[in-house]
Amino acid sequence: MGVVLLLLGCGVLPSATGVPDVPADPRADPVATAVPLSAGKVLQRVSLDLRGVRPSVAEIEAVEADPAALDALVDAYLHDARFGERVRDLFSTIYLTRSDYFYVGAADYGQTDEAAFARAVGDEPLRILSTIAQTDLPYTDIVTAQWSMADESIGRAWPTDYPDDATGWQKVRYTDERPEAGILSTNGLWWRYMTNGSNANRGRANAISRILLCDDYLGKPIEFDRSVNLLDQGAVNDALKTNEGCVACHSTLDPLASYLWGFYYFNYDSRDDTTYYHPERETYWEGYTEVAPGYYGEPGHDLTDLGGQIAADPRLPQCLVKQSYELLLQREAALADTDALSDLRETFLANDLRIRPLFSAVVSTDAYRSGRKLLSPDQLGTVLFDLTGFRYTYAGYDMLQTDTYGLRTLAGGVDGVYSTKPADRPTATSVLVNERVAQAAASVVVAGDLAAPDAARLFTAVSLTATPASDPDGFAAQLQLLHLRLFGDRVVADGPEVQANLALWQELYVAEGSAPRAWSGVLSTLLRDPAFLLY
Repeated sequence: MGVVLLLLGCGVLPSATGVPDVPADPRADPVATAVPLSAGKVLQRVSLDLRGVRPSVAEIEAVEADPAALDALVDAYLHDARFGERVRDLFSTIYLTRSDYFYVGAADYGQTDEAAFARAVGDEPLRILSTIAQTDLPYTDIVTAQWSMADESIGRAWPTDYPDDATGWQKVRYTDERPEAGILSTNGLWWRYMTNGSNANRGRANAISRILLCDDYLGKPIEFDRSVNLLDQGAVNDALKTNEGCVACHSTLDPLASYLWGFYYFNYDSRDDTTYYHPERETYWEGYTEVAPGYYGEPGHDLTDLGGQIAADPRLPQCLVKQSYELLLQREAALADTDALSDLRETFLANDLRIRPLFSAVVSTDAYRSGRKLLSPDQLGTVLFDLTGFRYTYAGYDMLQTDTYGLRTLAGGVDGVYSTKPADRPTATSVLVNERVAQAAASVVVAGDLAAPDAARLFTAVSLTATPASDPDGFAAQLQLLHLRLFGDRVVADGPEVQANLALWQELYVAEGSAPRAWSGVLSTLLRDPAFLLY
């Protein structure tokens, strides 16, 4: 079981607006204490959550002119090409499959790009989920689909029908005669959740229960007979069948685990063993646990049966509703959310278990349209790339999406093994990461806009070689534009925000003797402001 690292807040952050951002009391009722957001702030939130980028100036102006325009923009965002990536990023904290390391890697298949290979392995089940969302398939396909997703790295390494002339992610089918049951049939899921003879797929069964049914066996309170000799496998097996504290969980867990023996590997680091499904091992339960496959009292044979049983379980849609609500609100559901969750479940069922209508309903709730949230490392990366063209990479690894070379957990993310809960408020290390990333992004966009002003991303109202003395109106307009683009806020030309930023620019210009470097310093400061990181 992974160790959960709770990333606690580090205190109050200063703000360019002059108002300190104080984290809410975590003990307070999240519904009763939530402060409603303006239509403009809701636009910022919805764009970040559904596309991973800030809204454009045109979109901001549309909502300013008519708040009702927000509804049409929500629908457009749900059909944006970037929506799939957001689904994957959000649910990666549930699936926990995005690992930097697997026992078998790219080199075992004669490939050289370890970063791309590891990312593809972890994304296989998430790609199934996002494809279901983007193509309006019923959510039950998550466990019944007769297809998977693969890019060229895993598509050609594993036994799939990935086209010889294709590149990028494609729908594929496995060709090793494995039962077809959505994510339950993927190498990507079971490479992440390994097992051994003594565990007998129980950890894997719990992963299914936790991810798809919101029922985590490891979170259940149990009373265990400490007289059982855990070093005696026979005594343990007997306790699992007769001890009340064991039977309470294992009576349903072990039959679920017995469906998974076809993915049992004798050698974790053997390409030949882990690449393929092994139908000849499906009956290994007879020798290990003596518990036949079954789903809460209903018998079955293989993964196709299991997929059908899970698809018929009313907890499957109920769990996705709860997960979607919590992920988009960035907090656990409270008792006061019960009515909202019930309404969302009815909406989900009425729309044939399609994910887009569910997300649309969640972002329309009063609970979603209030309070404050923190940019995730994934969002920080996509936002900065959209604004500045900068992506923080090293040796092919995205530094905000990896820990082997990168800073994912330091930035507040999860690695899927040791850190399994993302930060919901700034931490000491995330502030340091934000500082370095902001400095690099600011430097890149200033250099790019200086070299190609006609294609400038951010600096469109003033020449980067001008000074406040030579173009005072241009400076004020540029600072106003930065506040609008980065924060969604309109500030007046002679207001305190513009004056504070102008004073900082002048101090940096004196110190550096360079207008572009002064602008880089001002922009990096704005990119670290709580108004940018909290939305």
